[in-house]
Amino acid sequence: MKAYGYEKHGDPEVFQEYEVPEPTPAANQVLIRTIAVGLNNRERAERAGGFGSMPSPYIPGRDVVGEIVKVGKRVSDISEGELVMTHTERGYAEFVLGNLDATVVVPDGITPTRAAGLITPGLTAYKAVKYFANVQPDQTVIVKGASGGVGSLAVQIATDIGANVIGIASSHNQDYVESIGATKFVAYDQTDPATELADTGDVVLNTAMNGAGTDDDVTMVKPNGVIASVAHNSPMTDKPLKFAHIHPTDAMSDREALQAVIDLMREGKLDINIGYKLPFNRDGFVKGHQLLEEKHDGRVIIVK
Repeated sequence: MKAYGYEKHGDPEVFQEYEVPEPTPAANQVLIRTIAVGLNNRERAERAGGFGSMPSPYIPGRDVVGEIVKVGKRVSDISEGELVMTHTERGYAEFVLGNLDATVVVPDGITPTRAAGLITPGLTAYKAVKYFANVQPDQTVIVKGASGGVGSLAVQIATDIGANVIGIASSHNQDYVESIGATKFVAYDQTDPATELADTGDVVLNTAMNGAGTDDDVTMVKPNGVIASVAHNSPMTDKPLKFAHIHPTDAMSDREALQAVIDLMREGKLDINIGYKLPFNRDGFVKGHQLLEEKHDGRVIIVK
């Protein structure tokens, strides 16, 4: 089968096409024929060398939607021929393995492209809102990066819970952020959000790649509020607050979170902005990673 990866770190041109063996599912896995792949910023950082050495050749990719072609002997609740979404490894390939605890059926009416765009941002946003921040009805929730993949989903998930959401993003995204449920919008390119929103949030969600702006998070959160952030280190402050580091966790399974977000999408309560659809070949993956290097609106999806 064809797969796409690289043997050295560098710019997007390092991608090559490989012929590799088709994987064999274990007892609790399914074999999936790839239809759509969602690209993520982590994969850009991996390619650039941000996570150290990798196996060579390294086949990246975590977010895959496709058709089940084979099931492991312990798999009973999903079947060959079903369309599924999975959070996996080695996803830039024609066939991938899906673990049962990270694979769910895609409902009728949802395209593979939309489902693929939902996987990693959906997992991150759902676990951030429901588990790390434990958002409750009527709380005021400030979402930084509210127009991005994770941020936009966090706005919608918190809104569905019944929270009052304040979205922070660039001014040109105001209409979009308000359309997905934010009751107030603050444009970071027109005002200082920390000044305008001081001591306002019961919860501040910071899902930037490096958790930038922690001091602002401290300013915006109410005393005894919660900051849920991808930043690794708790802020140095005398202000009483709870800091929760957003990270992969088995406390809530990927399958539970994926099922929740795809159900919300099926019910019309959740959507994802798809910015680019590219072909499933080397040129498509190179172009996709070039887009990840730039400021871009919407998810980047490779479609077979």
